[in-house]
Amino acid sequence: MYFMKTIKPLLLLVLGHFIMNAATAQSVAINTDGSAADATAILDVKSTSKGMLIPRMTTAQRTGIATPATGLLVFDTDTNAFWYYNGTGWTKLDMAGNNWSTTGNSGTTIGTNFIGTTDDIPFTVKVNNQVAGYVSSTVNPGRNNTSWGYLGLGQNTTGRKNVAIGSQALMANTTGQNNTALGYQALMSVTTGNGNTAFGSQALFYNLSAGNTAIGVQSLFTNTNGYNNVGVGISSMALSTSGSYNTGIGGNSLISLTTGVDNTGIGYGADVSSGALTNATAIGCTAIVDASNKVRIGNSAVTVIEGQVPFTTPSDGRFKYNIKEDVKGLDFILQLRPVTYQFDVQRFDASMKGDANNMAHPVNNVLQTSYNEAAAIRRTGFIAQEVEQAAIKTGYDFSGINKPKNAADHYSLSYESFVVPLVKAVQEQNKQIEELKKTITMQQKALEELTTRLEKLEQQ
Repeated sequence: MYFMKTIKPLLLLVLGHFIMNAATAQSVAINTDGSAADATAILDVKSTSKGMLIPRMTTAQRTGIATPATGLLVFDTDTNAFWYYNGTGWTKLDMAGNNWSTTGNSGTTIGTNFIGTTDDIPFTVKVNNQVAGYVSSTVNPGRNNTSWGYLGLGQNTTGRKNVAIGSQALMANTTGQNNTALGYQALMSVTTGNGNTAFGSQALFYNLSAGNTAIGVQSLFTNTNGYNNVGVGISSMALSTSGSYNTGIGGNSLISLTTGVDNTGIGYGADVSSGALTNATAIGCTAIVDASNKVRIGNSAVTVIEGQVPFTTPSDGRFKYNIKEDVKGLDFILQLRPVTYQFDVQRFDASMKGDANNMAHPVNNVLQTSYNEAAAIRRTGFIAQEVEQAAIKTGYDFSGINKPKNAADHYSLSYESFVVPLVKAVQEQNKQIEELKKTITMQQKALEELTTRLEKLEQQ
């Protein structure tokens, strides 16, 4: 009783001291040496032989605290660790020294130490509070997505199985699936398109559709609605917007294509003369095809197209119909004027691009030599315009003339087509010869009869 009577005045004295300090907004010091509290601390606890205990509770008790204040600190007796509330959730204070240092770490163990998550929450890296790295597992959200680069896959919501490597790669993707982008701003604009592959800075930059493959800087750069295109090489098909099923392999291949479909360009600068061609094929360095449903092999500097076997044309009678024997022979052949000539191959290639001063490929010394050699060849053939007039004059619908489709197009001849009227001419000549032979035979017989009669007259 004496102890209780003695301690009560002391407790009242201490409580009064705290109340007065709080009332005067002074710092509070708890120590054994009587020193004043540090001016920057509201509470200064000092001891060389004792510690300080903060509230201890179970995990259930900790998580059961209603609306905890940011910075609230407790000791969890279930996890045997300190926890603090960061404003949105409880965070464990790792006192075992397992935090990764910003200046590097040593003594790590393969298979034990790692940066990442231990649950199915995606691992995220941020720069300027924006996504700069993202790896997810097979569960939602973001199944099997991987990105590395500032804003890469930054807008993704339910898109799956996407890979974005590079700053702003697949940046706008939201629900698109199975897209792969490698390079600065590769596939940057796609939102819902599926199955696209872009390797190279700004490859498929504006693409919104599906099934395209672009390899090379700005390959398929402006493609928006075109699908199932393949562009390989720097700026291959760079101006295509809505064309589909096109293939360009080589730097600047099919670079003039815009809306055309089913076109193929293989070789540096292999291109079409018009952006809307269909089923046109250009093969070879700077080969230019100028019409739909046409194949062009090589530029005009090419002097030989060689193959081990001849070209053939399907000629199965089961597929031919409306057959007529109206081929012109001698009448047509006799109208033709065989000539020898030289061809301005360099000017012709320039004209295919619509500008005689704008070559598709820089004319270096090697190419210029090839042009000179090709132009020096003395060629044998016909002039297409004259062949056209011969066909008109004889009423012959000759398939060997490829007429211009427009003012920028040119004439061309299929020399193999001349075989048919030549065969017809030979047949007509043979018929004439056979008739002449019959006439000669008859004349010989008549002459023999006349000779016999003369001989008899002489005998008489």
